[in-house]
Amino acid sequence: MKNLIFGSLSAILFSTLPIPVIASEEVAIVNPSPTYHSFAQVTPVNLVQLAYQGYFSDLGIPSHGAFKQALISQKIDAETIIRSAITKGRLSSDFINNQAYIDTINVQLRSITYN
Repeated sequence: MKNLIFGSLSAILFSTLPIPVIASEEVAIVNPSPTYHSFAQVTPVNLVQLAYQGYFSDLGIPSHGAFKQALISQKIDAETIIRSAITKGRLSSDFINNQAYIDTINVQLRSITYN
């Protein structure tokens, strides 16, 4: 029994001793800022939500009910919203020619128009 207790205490004692570790890992330097754009990209869904909520009202895009009316009367469209986002620095100018992005915005705008 003494051997069991002594062995257990010895194991606990040795497991708590600090063990020197040799650092052999290399540390990579990470650039925290992206190199391709200096602004955040917005998804098409979020872009339409921003427009609807009045984020681009200073650029002539109305909000809420007036936004829906402007869509129905075709005073604003996907390209108008994209250009406003580019002006405010929310999107790269490359998105004005991104047909998939424009199509997704058009789907969102249609859902607002018909609801």
